[in-house]
Amino acid sequence: MEKEARSQKPEARRGISAWGPIIRAFRSTLQTSGFWLLASGFFLLLPPLRAEVIDRIMAVVEGHIVTRGDLRQEREIRERLGEKPVEDDKALVQELIDNYLIERQIADYPGVDVSNEEVDEDLRKSVSREGRPSQAVLEATRRRIRRQKYFDLRFRQFIRPPDDEVRKYYEDVFVPEARSRGVNPIPPLNQIVDAVRNNVIEENLNHEINVWLEAIRRRSNIEVFE
Repeated sequence: MEKEARSQKPEARRGISAWGPIIRAFRSTLQTSGFWLLASGFFLLLPPLRAEVIDRIMAVVEGHIVTRGDLRQEREIRERLGEKPVEDDKALVQELIDNYLIERQIADYPGVDVSNEEVDEDLRKSVSREGRPSQAVLEATRRRIRRQKYFDLRFRQFIRPPDDEVRKYYEDVFVPEARSRGVNPIPPLNQIVDAVRNNVIEENLNHEINVWLEAIRRRSNIEVFE
């Protein structure tokens, strides 16, 4: 009987040792769970993090984002170049949208290149502050020249106002404007015909550009945010 009892002790020890890994794993789980409970409680006590808005999105045009920072930079460039400021945000956003759409069209049009010399010459003629212009100003000037070249190639060279249209502009627009400004005597048409013709060309050019640009806007993906 004593031998039988002794023979059972190893069995009992083997039974306990068999449960050992499970017990140790359970204790480890409790310890780990306790740690995460404490950690979770610690993070709950922390104040919530505030998301900082880096730059507000004003519009998206064909996947291109226009931000408030772009508006700020455009105003700085206009001031640097002595151009008339645009105070209204909506108007300036629309102008940046239009400029991007125009640049996309220029990219598919050959022969519209602007040299560094052209940029430097244009900057010398602009009303600007002292000091070398920033890279942003240089690139903005390059884009302005490129757009003008594109319009000349795409539209201006085909605008040939006839003499009767030039005379009508002189009589209906120039003469009334000259009188309202007190110009006396008013020069005859034959003395200023080239200047009047250029005005007619400019007005026709602006009309052509507006019609063309409106068609591009209609077929483009544009979203403006208030």
